[in-house]
Amino acid sequence: MKKQQFNLKNSMMRPLLLFFIFALGSTQQSCSSNDEPVVQEPVEDDKNNNGNSEGNNGENNKPDEPNTPKEPYFVDEFETFNEAIWTKEAHESGWTNQELQSYDEAHVSIGTDNGKSVLILTAERQGNNIYSGRVNSKGKKSFKYGRIEASIKLPKTANGLWPAFWLMGDNNKQWPACGEIDIMEMGEHNGIANGTQETFVNTAIHYGTNTANHEQEYFQKNFQTSLQDGKYHTYALDWEENWLVVSIDGENLYTYDISQASGRYEYFHDNFYILFNLAVGGSFTGITDMNDITALNDGEKVQMCIDWVKLYR
Repeated sequence: MKKQQFNLKNSMMRPLLLFFIFALGSTQQSCSSNDEPVVQEPVEDDKNNNGNSEGNNGENNKPDEPNTPKEPYFVDEFETFNEAIWTKEAHESGWTNQELQSYDEAHVSIGTDNGKSVLILTAERQGNNIYSGRVNSKGKKSFKYGRIEASIKLPKTANGLWPAFWLMGDNNKQWPACGEIDIMEMGEHNGIANGTQETFVNTAIHYGTNTANHEQEYFQKNFQTSLQDGKYHTYALDWEENWLVVSIDGENLYTYDISQASGRYEYFHDNFYILFNLAVGGSFTGITDMNDITALNDGEKVQMCIDWVKLYR
């Protein structure tokens, strides 16, 4: 834009003109500063040799706070075990992640806890055998975008228990191309090493074209209070086109960028199904010898209870 030329023959006009220019410039500056977007500095992640990353204590580029959810369009309060929604899994020990338990249908049940009807996953040790429960909604109940939350009471994980609430792509692709979102995991080996098992919580995403090209981003935090205090806590995921926001009891824990620019957009834009499980031992815990499990002695049982799960648009 070209500047105007002024011929100021009358010197009496100069002070008035200078005052006008100064006042106009000041007004334009304040308006533009109010309209400028707030730009947050990106957080650098620590990379290991496998290209995996751990967030630096949780503050990365976040979207606005999620809206207060409206009425859920899906609720399961586990008055019964709805086989139209859920499948009880059965797998031998060592089936995945070097886990020590066998999953069977007998260790998934509906029961009562403090007057609530809840889904119960029971881990039990019988001599040299450990059994536990795992359910999923694959091919029955899946969703894309919106909010999912679940009210869960966790056992004390001590050394060896590995409870999880998570999602996988309902798209018939092999892992990790299907995409995986771990909303909540507890029992990880760093928490065991630090003696912070009751507060040390993990969240993660997994993706990649195949197992050889598996990538992940994960975040670990010592929550301010115990999540294994015998109470129910709400674990949630808000899922938008460009972001995944994980929260616990209404407190945002971590945000994942899944936008086109992130390089992983394709893995997190299918329908995803829901999983709950209570694993024992395995690579996540760093315990693969049954004798090192302190959370479950011979003859003992422990339970993970899910009061409800809800979906919002």
